[in-house]
Amino acid sequence: TSPKRYIVERRLHRAKNLIAQTELPIAQIAMACGFNSTSHFSKVFRSQFGNSPLSRRTTLA
Repeated sequence: TSPKRYIVERRLHRAKNLIAQTELPIAQIAMACGFNSTSHFSKVFRSQFGNSPLSRRTTLA
């Protein structure tokens, strides 16, 4: 794994935990984890975990 990929994976796992443990808006979670846009965050999140951040949250609810 490249250093860049490792960092992105760590940020995504942090985001996944925030989605599960808080009720922060997805946009705030994206910014807190270092993503500059919600759309980019959603795209990368979906490619890593197979579903969007919003659908992940609704599945947990």
